[in-house]
Amino acid sequence: MRTSRRGRGAAGGPAPERERTALLAEHTPQVAAAAAWLRGVVLDALPDAREVVYRGWHGLGYHHPEAGYLCAVFPRADDVLLGFERGVLLDDPHGLLSGEGRTVRYVRVEAPGDPPAEWLVELIDAAVLVGSPGPRGPAATET
Repeated sequence: MRTSRRGRGAAGGPAPERERTALLAEHTPQVAAAAAWLRGVVLDALPDAREVVYRGWHGLGYHHPEAGYLCAVFPRADDVLLGFERGVLLDDPHGLLSGEGRTVRYVRVEAPGDPPAEWLVELIDAAVLVGSPGPRGPAATET
């Protein structure tokens, strides 16, 4: 499979394993495990997503066929962030989202299962709705 400089498969789907492995190899086993678990949660919730390795951002980005760029997994020194591109527009019933920017919000993950996958999937599903064209997408929120 041919890959671009951003480390994505030409036809979509998961990013090349060597690219993902190289990204996670720079971290402790605990951070790598949390990032791998979080990646699995995202891919389970978004089976049609295209995964991209962003070397410059040091993360794994996820693009939905209709909603576009939704979220990314960012491994850091002591934790992993799940960043939502339009996070400011998401309902957050469990109080997981943080951030002060104009649009992006993050969920901090320190270990697999914390926070529960179900709560993350709720946010991922909401991000798809917010990003998709139609009455529930961004056009509906503009006045």
